[in-house]
Amino acid sequence: MSKVGKLEIILNERAGNGQSMQAWKKVQHYLDNINLNYQVHTTRSNGDGVRIAKYLANNLEPYSRIIVLGGDGTLNQSLNGVKQSNNPDTPLGYIPGGSGNDFSRGIKIRKQNPTVLIQKILAMNEPSIIDVGKAQSQDNTKYFVNNIGIGLDAFTVYETNHSKRKDLLNKMKLGTLAYVSSLVTVIKNQNSFPLDVTVNGETKHFDDAYIVSATNHPYFGGGVAIDPLATPFDQKLDLVIVHKISGLTFIKLFTELFTNGSHLKDKNVWHTQAATYHLTSYAPEHGQMDGEELGQHNFDIDFTVAQHKFWIPLH
Repeated sequence: MSKVGKLEIILNERAGNGQSMQAWKKVQHYLDNINLNYQVHTTRSNGDGVRIAKYLANNLEPYSRIIVLGGDGTLNQSLNGVKQSNNPDTPLGYIPGGSGNDFSRGIKIRKQNPTVLIQKILAMNEPSIIDVGKAQSQDNTKYFVNNIGIGLDAFTVYETNHSKRKDLLNKMKLGTLAYVSSLVTVIKNQNSFPLDVTVNGETKHFDDAYIVSATNHPYFGGGVAIDPLATPFDQKLDLVIVHKISGLTFIKLFTELFTNGSHLKDKNVWHTQAATYHLTSYAPEHGQMDGEELGQHNFDIDFTVAQHKFWIPLH
């Protein structure tokens, strides 16, 4: 085991409707058994993860590690907190405990036992390097581990987060179903919108964008493979744009989306992979970043792929 003197745990007790606490109890039991020093920093409200991670990165003691235990939103906030600190390259450990867990699914650690995962994290001598997305707008810079979505996906996130069904389905360990059930409601209310994308010096215009996803790995919505070709290890950021469709064409496309991923070959879908691109939308639309709502407005964003160090075992 590598030399680790203390763990700083950023814990979201509410993530996954109790799943994070189940994971934490297993991790805590192990840490107590090996007599490893740790301190728990509990998130209480939105934005706490940013504040806590920034403070920890600024004041991290030698041989200490920051471990995030929660969902994708908690990891997103912790990453942005570290990036805002005086030590923006501070590695983050992660033990998934959310309802969607798309990031852990994307890097293939989702099904690992939390006790085994913390053992592997403590045994690591060097952190893993994983791609993350960087989104720069006029007034801020944000980092994301999964994706930024505009349109149908983001509207669905909004509906899911504000739905009474979410807690019930999470209790039944059916978090993905909460997203899908909201999707059915949103489909009839989401309009198409105009959009420009500039990539490799060329601008492409869309009159009828419907789903827009700048993604770091295949998944969104708790396991829906919006982009099976995306990977957080190629120093590229994928972009998927789906045109507004209806009727049998819609059913066919979404059947492909939820089954074999062949939707990327559909004429109604546009896809690219690049290290950088610019996106401008021209109508107020819902936005989401790693499952966190970005509000409803026009978007004007420079996307680039960045990298960050994580105490996450990849093999």
